[in-house]
Amino acid sequence: MKKSLLALAPLLFLAGCSQQFSAGASHSEPKNSNANEPKVPHTFTLRGTVIIGHESQSIQPCGSDQQYWINLTPKQWKAGNDIQSTPYQAMYGELIGHFEAPPKGGFANDYPARFVVSQINTLVAGEGASCQKGIQPTKAFGNEPFWNIQVVDGSLVFSEIGKSKQKQSITDQEFSVNKRHYQSDDFSLTMTKGICKDNMVESIYGWNSEVVIHDKTYQGCATLSAKDTTLNWANTYTGTSISGLTVGLTLNADHSAITTYDYNTDEPQLVETGVWQATNNDKVHVLMSRHQRQYMISERTFSKDENKLSTKNETVNGVTFPIQSGLTLYSTPTELNK
Repeated sequence: MKKSLLALAPLLFLAGCSQQFSAGASHSEPKNSNANEPKVPHTFTLRGTVIIGHESQSIQPCGSDQQYWINLTPKQWKAGNDIQSTPYQAMYGELIGHFEAPPKGGFANDYPARFVVSQINTLVAGEGASCQKGIQPTKAFGNEPFWNIQVVDGSLVFSEIGKSKQKQSITDQEFSVNKRHYQSDDFSLTMTKGICKDNMVESIYGWNSEVVIHDKTYQGCATLSAKDTTLNWANTYTGTSISGLTVGLTLNADHSAITTYDYNTDEPQLVETGVWQATNNDKVHVLMSRHQRQYMISERTFSKDENKLSTKNETVNGVTFPIQSGLTLYSTPTELNK
């Protein structure tokens, strides 16, 4: 019986929190999870150290101690495994995808979330690309002779070994899910989605490329810029209820997230950990997978208004509860007094 009560404690605590965020707030009956706000994830790029093996596949973002399990398709897994010289070799990777909750069991359970990979942008097992080199622009490149073309500040910049750089402004561009095309007066760059292998540096890339420079054609691989355009959400937010409960939410640049609950008494602070990601409807989805280090899936989707986050629902283990008076958190302490 004691074990069952401990398992229920996180859910009961969250229900209690939802009742206390503002005057007159009450917690309604739970709704089906379909009633929660849409949280279609906006795919983004994680770059860092990638491990691919039979019992472990993960990414540790650049500059972070955090690790996430990665879900790969069989084709992606084979491509990543084939370029390794030793099992579980540490590789530099840029992976495009979104987060999903970790399972309740299995190898992925030990991680705060699963990163579902929709595309490998870059994966390098040999020497070359690394976190220390920083974020590169969208570019295509090839060998024999060595050449590359970069998309920089509205221009195409072409370089070939032994020759001067050439630069022309982009006059037209077309993007689709599987193809990108850039055009200038005399240059064109066409990128087609698909795994491209470079045997010279034991690496794979997410695009094949064809470049035409003054009627001469070059073929090679290509990658998108690995810049994470969703990092404007990263910040620390705080809110205080009339009952004195202080709620803190930290969204870190490595997409880890921490929620704290503090009654400002001698009672210990309660902590939840998980991840965050932007959604396609300009909101942020916060997915907590551990409450006081115990497995529990808690989700909230926040809207942003200047430096304020707000939500009206929370979903705990698949069941959505409406917060009738809502939850509001502010990015600066001074806003709490306004």
